[in-house]
Amino acid sequence: MLVPSKYVKSFSLGVQNSMEYRTNFFLSLFSCIFPIIIQCFFWRAVFLSSGKSDVFGYSYNQLIAYSILAVLMSKLVGTGFQFEIARDIKDGGMNKYIVKPIGYFAYRISCFLGEKSVQMSIILSISVLVVFVLNALLAFPVRAEQVILFLCVVPFALLLNFFIYYCLSGVAFWFHEANGAFRTFGLLANIASGGLFPLDIYPPLMQSVLHALPFNYVVYFPINVLCGKLSLLQMLEGIGMQVLWIGVFAALSNLVWRTGFKKYIAVGG
Repeated sequence: MLVPSKYVKSFSLGVQNSMEYRTNFFLSLFSCIFPIIIQCFFWRAVFLSSGKSDVFGYSYNQLIAYSILAVLMSKLVGTGFQFEIARDIKDGGMNKYIVKPIGYFAYRISCFLGEKSVQMSIILSISVLVVFVLNALLAFPVRAEQVILFLCVVPFALLLNFFIYYCLSGVAFWFHEANGAFRTFGLLANIASGGLFPLDIYPPLMQSVLHALPFNYVVYFPINVLCGKLSLLQMLEGIGMQVLWIGVFAALSNLVWRTGFKKYIAVGG
């Protein structure tokens, strides 16, 4: 089935938006250096104080490599459209989508994928370069098949994160100011996804909880695929869980938005 031209245009608008704000993107990408530097000093202090060659089953080089890849992966799948949606709901910007023959969900995901298509090409290129550097400097082995499998799971991680935040953005129908909730959720989701530390460092009970949540399939799971820490069966199970959670949040977001639209008052805009 051919994609309607209006959504192709929406995809193009996402690409144009990404190119228009490319300086902002590169500055935000450059700012990722600072969390990595902090992680280096943090883990160095941990290893010096422990006097051990490995902590939580990781060597120092492995933790530094994980920290770098986690920052890049978090940037790769990151979203920002939830703030735009909240503004549309609050200020009446949703009105034009109600009267025009265009689906709001299809418009949003088309713009998101268009914007990410540019960012993904840049970040994945940087990631490949980083992997070669890690291999040379930190003896961090990555085989070609691991990179190929990683590229297979990244699109599912991207879609999963989109549906999580699209579902979350629906709370703007009930809250006049939802930006604080978005930022708080984003911080907690980053921790739960392994974007800050690998999930292995948490106590067993907390690990069980975090592995049962969908967030680890956004950052932690793709990085483990790239690092070659998973068997083929575990990777297939992980991809299956990604698809399952995408379906769950797609259905949940549909329910949230259908219920929320009943409360929407088309004023402003």
